Order: sequence, then C-alpha cells, then structure tokens
Amino acid sequence: MSFVPLRLHVLLADRGTQNPQGGTLNLLNAGWSVTQLRRLAGPSAPAWAPLVTGPQVVVVFLEAELAMCNRPILLEIELVSEDGDVVHVPGPAAPQPVRLEQRLIVPSPPGVPTGFPGRATAMMELPTGLPLAPGIYRWQAKVDKREEEAWSAHFYVAAPPEPATFGLPRAAGDG
Repeated sequence: MSFVPLRLHVLLADRGTQNPQGGTLNLLNAGWSVTQLRRLAGPSAPAWAPLVTGPQVVVVFLEAELAMCNRPILLEIELVSEDGDVVHVPGPAAPQPVRLEQRLIVPSPPGVPTGFPGRATAMMELPTGLPLAPGIYRWQAKVDKREEEAWSAHFYVAAPPEPATFGLPRAAGDG
C-alpha cells in the first residue's frame, strides 16, 4: 500500500469563527499552550461550581496531495491525558470521551498548477472550557483512523491561583 502525503497542523486558540466561503478561520489568541483552572462565574453559577479551563478552540489545518482531494475523509480529534488515555468528562447519564468526529472533503484548489495541495480546516469550540485536573494534555488528530504524533497540540493546565489573604494567618491553637 502506498502512502498518500497528508499534513495536519493542530492549533489552540481562545476563540474562533469560520469563513465557509473562503475556507479560512479567524482566531483570537492563537497558539497558546498554558491555561489555568478557574471557577465558573456569573449569577447562575453555584458556589460549588467545578473548576474549568478557560475557553478554547481546537483548530486543524489539513493539506492534502491531489489523490486525497475531493473524496470524503474521517477526521477525529480527541483529548488525551499525559498517560495516553482519552479524557472523559461528566455527561448527562455517564462520563463521555472528549472526542469529535467529522467527515470532510479537502477540495482541490481551482486554477492552480497540478500538484498544488488542497487545503481544508476544521474547528471545535469549547466556549465554557473543560473540567480537567491540573496536568499535561494533548489534542490528537486522526485521519481515517491513522494517527501521527505531529498531528497534535500539547497544553498544560495549571492549578487555580491561591486566594489572596489579608492580615497574618492564624497560628495553630488560636480560636
């Protein structure tokens, strides 16, 4: 079986919008690799609200040789822990894997010389963040079940900052 070249670039941003007509994306704060846990804020957030990451957008840029263009491919993006396990988050009935599957077609570009690669983009927006533990994670992309280490974006989730304290801490035994 011969390998048909395909390149993927996975990138993280705070926010994003797609331009379907142009096949482009508009991204805000693209390329970050460290986020910090925070408590959901707002009048509807309970005091026991879970800690979550900041909002994030996972973006995949695909570049395909002509033989891969104009046919459906299956793109999968999943969140993996530093142990290599797929991350699960609370769901309505049970924990669910953090995974996206999307069928897409990489169009061959019109009006360019033969051999010029086709390009496509995919985007997954998580506007409320994710309830993760501090640690190292990676968004891993797969195409038609094929995975390469380079098709990923690593990031670190830092613990929330310690709350400010005023005055001196109480000594043991003070009541």
